[in-house]
Amino acid sequence: MNTFKKISYYDLREEAASGTFTPIVGRTQEIERLYRITERRINNNILIVGPGGLGKTTLVYGWMRDMARSKSHEHLSMVQLDIEHLYAFDDNAPEGEYSEALAQLPSGVVFIDNFGREVHKNFALMSRVFRLYRELLGRRDTHVVLTMQPHEYTWLVQEYPSLVNSFETLQLKNQSIDEQARILGKTLPRLNAQHHVIVPDAVLKEIVQYAERFPTLGQMPRASIMLLDEVVSFAAGKKEKMVRSETIATVVETKTGVPKAQLSKDAINHIKYLERDLNARIVDQQTAIKKIATTLQRAKLGLRNPDRPLGSFLLLGPSGVGKTETAKAVAELMFGRSESFIRFDMSEFQQDHTVQRLIGAPSGYIGFEEGGALTNALKKEPYSLILLDEIEKAHPKVFDLFLQVLDDGRLTSGQNETVDARNAIVMATSNTAVTEILEVSSHGMQADEAFVKETIMPILAKTFRLEFINRFDSILIFQPLGTESLVRIAQLEIKKIERRLEKHRVQFDLEPSVIEREIRTLADPRFGARPVKRFVEETCETLLMESLLSSR
Repeated sequence: MNTFKKISYYDLREEAASGTFTPIVGRTQEIERLYRITERRINNNILIVGPGGLGKTTLVYGWMRDMARSKSHEHLSMVQLDIEHLYAFDDNAPEGEYSEALAQLPSGVVFIDNFGREVHKNFALMSRVFRLYRELLGRRDTHVVLTMQPHEYTWLVQEYPSLVNSFETLQLKNQSIDEQARILGKTLPRLNAQHHVIVPDAVLKEIVQYAERFPTLGQMPRASIMLLDEVVSFAAGKKEKMVRSETIATVVETKTGVPKAQLSKDAINHIKYLERDLNARIVDQQTAIKKIATTLQRAKLGLRNPDRPLGSFLLLGPSGVGKTETAKAVAELMFGRSESFIRFDMSEFQQDHTVQRLIGAPSGYIGFEEGGALTNALKKEPYSLILLDEIEKAHPKVFDLFLQVLDDGRLTSGQNETVDARNAIVMATSNTAVTEILEVSSHGMQADEAFVKETIMPILAKTFRLEFINRFDSILIFQPLGTESLVRIAQLEIKKIERRLEKHRVQFDLEPSVIEREIRTLADPRFGARPVKRFVEETCETLLMESLLSSR
């Protein structure tokens, strides 16, 4: 470390030339761009922007390693300033102290890591930044390189655009799966030094794919390295000589809660029976279920547009006919975990200002660090079902928001981050046109496609813009339920309660004729199965309560 006039810096040239820095894998285009920027006459300072763990620091060190071995750049110095240099002077320090201190820095590349994190949490530092960097940024022979995260960059653009304009911005993206697998290959000898487990190249690629699928594991490539470390340790603990797909699935299951059936390469076979499995849980909505199943099967087989959600559906029909239950069942069967079902009550987003709660406040505004309810949910669970309950109650701005989701499979947060929605399923429920659906059902007719086109669409157009309605893959009518259907639902509910109360080892023996007689008094097309579920729950719980009390 060298020190001049209160400013300490590290000379990295010798370290870069000696090969101490870890060789960088890939990032060829990014390194070429760094060269081009620094060779320009103007705006030859660089802001590198990307989430934590993506490899911003590794990129800079890899570039320096490349420069140190190039004869055409042997004259360039490479130094790194600790962020503490911002605290070397107070705001009352004479201007000359700044200039004198920075004049001692050698020309070349001046690297300041995690710059955004420090100034973002301490806004008062910005006055020093302007004074300290004014001369440094003006030197033609010096190139300042800063790193920061996307939300820090968005804040800086909004609050201090003049500083940002002194830099060229390099937005860092995830590397390809092949490059990330090569990174794991470079890391493996260190992680495997004690275990000596065989890890085939195909397994490395599979680990990367899992880490990308579940952002909750962390930011790439750090997440895949940590997953590899745990997989190797797990295999060694089980005395396995080679890591297999089954081993990875077991580790991922414990970390995410997703069953191995949904994780394995057999997942396609799992969705083969999606229609059958949904019909086993949802009573007498075969037409809607078939449409949902075939749409999602096409998506999983890669036959649909990959830049849209896996499926998007507008569910219409009276209360209690299985719309929400269908959404829950689809989420469980497709993604294998309860956390993958994310419900939004759209009556909470009726006002103009409440819409921002879905995507988060812009940087610099109160609460912006909390993010948005929808964007946070998609970042945490990209493989999820988003249910927009009673969407007709939402403010029209919500519909504009979801145009982007349904059309492009992405969403822009209040902090200007792009959130991926291509692996999600979007379902919206609405009570719009319930009167017409009940009317056609009372005449013993089914609400077919012609009915939707001629009767339902004009009614929907009064609430939603046609461009929004047309973004959904399907508009599905959930039919009102008759007595026979309600009896079957009652029997399914009894089975659910038995499973829930399994610890008490009880079974309920309710005569079908008794159930049917009671349900006939409860049947009402306007309320569907809800009164029936309450009846079953109260009856079964009362029977169990009386049994437990009498045995004491």
